[in-house]
Amino acid sequence: MNILNDLKLWMIEALKFFYSVSGNWGAAIILLTVAVKLALYPLTLQSTKQMEAMQKLQPKMEALKKKLGDQPEKLQKETIELYKTEGVNPLGGCLPMLLQIPVFLALFYALTSQEFAKVLAGAGHSAKFLWITNLAKPDPSFILIVLIGLTTYWTTMTMPGGGGKQQKAMLYFMPGFIAIISMSFPAGVQLYWVVQNILTIAQQVYILRK
Repeated sequence: MNILNDLKLWMIEALKFFYSVSGNWGAAIILLTVAVKLALYPLTLQSTKQMEAMQKLQPKMEALKKKLGDQPEKLQKETIELYKTEGVNPLGGCLPMLLQIPVFLALFYALTSQEFAKVLAGAGHSAKFLWITNLAKPDPSFILIVLIGLTTYWTTMTMPGGGGKQQKAMLYFMPGFIAIISMSFPAGVQLYWVVQNILTIAQQVYILRK
């Protein structure tokens, strides 16, 4: 927990730095989100590549299950051999994502912290951004809420296997659920969420096309 708190304080200092560059707290949130996303790109690349490799391996794994379904020990051995032959790490898609979670949590806590709220309270005009009158309060126009729902949907769609049967329910449930729970968040957090989703979509499309 101390590590997360330290990361949160670093994020606040980073926000102050980007504010000194941009002169606006909304722009500072966007710049910090972009910087964090770029810093974590190698982990995102590794995760997406492994997820794509696992997706391509599914037909062979299904064939093994049909062939050796009644021989669990042999099935496990053959599955491990298949991973080795194809150069796929079954945990390769999860571990890089898990390493990113503390960073994103720290940024989230920084944006919802009392320290940052006090900074915005005395920011005056620089606490406004585009149509948002106050980044410390929820967006009253609900534009960011709608954008959160839409970008969450497209984030899931651009993931390897995003149109598969296993993710059909998530495609329709998660965007609405996340949009609803984000309604009470400050507009600064809502802005971060939208930018984060857009960058995730762009990265996944770029990686998979490349």
